[in-house]
Amino acid sequence: MTVQIQHSNNGAVTNAAGQFQLENASAADTLIATYVGYEVKKIPVGNQTTLEMSLSPSASQLDQIVVIGYGTAKKKDLTGAITRIDMSDKMNNANVNLLQSLAGAAAGLNVDQGGGAAGNPGFSIRGQTSLSGSVQPLIVLDGAIFYGNIDDINPNDVESVDVLKGASAAAVYGRRSANGVLIINTKKGRAGKSVFSLSAYAGFQGMTNNPVREMNGDEFALRLLDWTWERDVYNWYATHPTSEAGRPARPDATDRETVASFLRTPEEKKNYLAGKGTDWVDEVLRQAPMQNYDISLTGGSKDGITYYLSGSFSNIKGIQKNDQFKRSTVHSSLSDKINDWLEIGLDATYSHRDNSGIPASLSAARVASPLQLNNPLGSPDYQIYLGGELYQVYPLVYTYADNSDIRTNLFSVGTININIPWVKGLKYTLRYSRLHQTENNNTFYSDKTINGVDNNGEAVKNPIESNNWILDNIVNYSNSFGDHEINATLLFSREKGTGSSSTLSATDFGIENLGYNDMELGQFPVVASTAYEENSLSYMARGNYSYRSKYLLTGTVRKDGYSGFSPNHKWATFPSVGAGWVLTEEPFLKDKGFYLKLRLSYGINGNQGIGRYASFSQMNTYDYVYGSQTAIGIYPTTLGNKELTWEKTSSTDLGIDFNFLHNRIAGSVDLYTGKTKDVLVERQIPRASGYTSVWSNLGQISNKGIDLEINSVNVKGAFNWTTKFTFSLNRNKIQRLYGDGGDKDIGNSWFVGEPIKSIYDYKILGVWQEQDLFNKNIYEGWYPGQFKYADINNDGKIEPVNDREIIGYASPSYRFSLANMLSYKNFTLSIFINSIQGGKKYYLANNFAMVNPAYDFSFRMNTPAINPYWRPDRPTTNTTGIYNTPPVESGIYQSRSFVRLQDISLSYSLPSELIHKINIQSAQVYVSSKNPYVWTKWQGWDPETGTSDTPLMRNIIFGLRLSF
Repeated sequence: MTVQIQHSNNGAVTNAAGQFQLENASAADTLIATYVGYEVKKIPVGNQTTLEMSLSPSASQLDQIVVIGYGTAKKKDLTGAITRIDMSDKMNNANVNLLQSLAGAAAGLNVDQGGGAAGNPGFSIRGQTSLSGSVQPLIVLDGAIFYGNIDDINPNDVESVDVLKGASAAAVYGRRSANGVLIINTKKGRAGKSVFSLSAYAGFQGMTNNPVREMNGDEFALRLLDWTWERDVYNWYATHPTSEAGRPARPDATDRETVASFLRTPEEKKNYLAGKGTDWVDEVLRQAPMQNYDISLTGGSKDGITYYLSGSFSNIKGIQKNDQFKRSTVHSSLSDKINDWLEIGLDATYSHRDNSGIPASLSAARVASPLQLNNPLGSPDYQIYLGGELYQVYPLVYTYADNSDIRTNLFSVGTININIPWVKGLKYTLRYSRLHQTENNNTFYSDKTINGVDNNGEAVKNPIESNNWILDNIVNYSNSFGDHEINATLLFSREKGTGSSSTLSATDFGIENLGYNDMELGQFPVVASTAYEENSLSYMARGNYSYRSKYLLTGTVRKDGYSGFSPNHKWATFPSVGAGWVLTEEPFLKDKGFYLKLRLSYGINGNQGIGRYASFSQMNTYDYVYGSQTAIGIYPTTLGNKELTWEKTSSTDLGIDFNFLHNRIAGSVDLYTGKTKDVLVERQIPRASGYTSVWSNLGQISNKGIDLEINSVNVKGAFNWTTKFTFSLNRNKIQRLYGDGGDKDIGNSWFVGEPIKSIYDYKILGVWQEQDLFNKNIYEGWYPGQFKYADINNDGKIEPVNDREIIGYASPSYRFSLANMLSYKNFTLSIFINSIQGGKKYYLANNFAMVNPAYDFSFRMNTPAINPYWRPDRPTTNTTGIYNTPPVESGIYQSRSFVRLQDISLSYSLPSELIHKINIQSAQVYVSSKNPYVWTKWQGWDPETGTSDTPLMRNIIFGLRLSF
């Protein structure tokens, strides 16, 4: 909250506990308290030295200023679909990166949490609009387009995030806005006394709750006994028996010597009989510590200089051994209002990320024999491959590789604002932004690791560097004429990006001591390098008109040119229009205690995300023997397409903003539909052409959905309780594909009339049982203990061409979230629930590896003990036998639907009368947990990360915040 003396620059910013100090206030002064999302409050000072005030929440937030791209606007004046996310209520959560903070925070913003120490989530806005082109939303940081990694942004430096969802809202960014726009606004300085803040937290992470358990030594041994027995039974099935008479008997599983005889290696037999074994999953996992520190200094002078300076350090360990993430950031925001018409500003962010180390392999741990002991590399009996078997990789082997992965990012934005003195409302802005990124990923595999064992050590160095700059010239005119208000914006933008990378590798090291730091010690070096340059040019014009704040109109047109397309198709134009009608400004609804606005917008956005040279034919090199020499040849690798052009998405949005019961209930609902034409597709072509694929503009995709947000003030007073609910549903469909009569692309699972992420496979009806064989109701070549698939053409055969069908979709059906914040005196409790649901056919994934024995090498590779496998004497209906060689195979698709308690935190602010005695402005302690529990039927590590063996983690932290 900002507290300022009316008609002056003397002010202060409250701390996390809502406390502030303000000097030089006289009895005649009036204090003005403001905060985003709350009503402005004025308080006369009088003879008071201590003030207590509370702001009334404004559920509608109609006067809230949001960033709309190359400018700002009040929310009540918007005609497009824009949502603002306030970051203040997320500061006590253990968010390693910004996207974790945004999961479930806004309807239409789809964030899928990721695993690992860095926790890199994936995100999209309103679903998928392309087949092969980029689906990444555009990121704008401090007013400038940002091409860096969002991991480089310290979440504590961010004040708010604006999500531009509709085509009209995002049209000002034209060429890359088809997937939506995420505008990140960092904290700025404010006039007033300097405030120094310190925050820190520490805690630990572990695995989220899940049903996964691998077979132990005894279960593994019994499984090998059953594998051999079922193999004999299958041979008996081939004789076409009519009853179970004559079926081979199962060996005595109670006799350990008998069981041991079925084990494949002497070590396994020895360890089984001795009762020894290894839980490999436990060996590669750990309780992982995490810590984070932030400092900041903010303030400003009375003559117009404001500043915000911050630094942070994060040290996060992942639950997989050798998985770690370290980040150091420095951020500054400086502004100087030199006079009434000139203001300059500089925002800069530097980050240093350390992702060094290759984590222990959880996928290798899942299949490793539990009867092999953990002998660390370097010990006399270490094993790179357990038991010498190539499919039994030692799960910790990669932790012995020497890896350094260092990445830096320097992003700066310089701004000059000139308010033309002789023209009221006319403003010129010159903005220059520059991004410099480096990445150095170096690895040395000694001869004791998989990559290095066969070639006496291997070293790889991969340095990458990129530079990008953007120059924006912006003219804005804003004025009012009686009942009329206009706002116009013109833009001319120039952009250039360059980059280079190299790959250096060497093998056969006689001396390994220096690793990748002395590549010349390798006998066989290989060098490769590449570089790129890309350019863009943009023009944009936008006009906003308002009549009595009742009738609203917005029009935008943007023209973009991009060097990546062929000469005849470099330019594209993207128009949009939006209208708004505030019904409650009409005489028949005015002053009724509620607010209602209707919005309608239409626009066209572009997508250039195909790569810088995709429209051109490209060449590569190849070594060949020429006489007695080795020569370097050049040959074509990709086929160019001079007709390749922009992918365009047109969309319509119908929205309603509402506010009832005097700001107690407010929100918005948006219905949208879109159509993508000239879809960018990397189409497969016959190999006889000399190429495998070519980029083309083909087909058409439709996209529709609904976004709903409701904010409520349930209780206010000494005890406050607020709730936010979000819901979003999205459906896409391929309406046209190749246009040559082809209505499907089975290799990519693309089908006309179906969603993009369709699952095309055999439909499982159950499991064949012995009675089916005895009664001759089984397909020829099939046996009990194998999956029973639907015979679509009823020919008694299961064939790929005739019997596969669309059995579901990988994309979610809908998402919802529920956030509750309760506060009483100095205590605040925050509870956030997030959910992704699939219904009957959506949000499916192939979980075969977790819920069923492997078809291949099932006699050697371990299996999860989640579900029992089928046996003739213990039949199941959802799993196969341990010995299983079916004529065809399918995936086993499970719903990833879940409801997750994503964040819960409890904080306590120390009383001001206590801490002011020691010159502390505010102090707060808190405890918080991320992902403490998930409700799901998914039988894997975590439903949100799906089949990934880098699972999501849950944590608990204890934190402290101080301000001076």
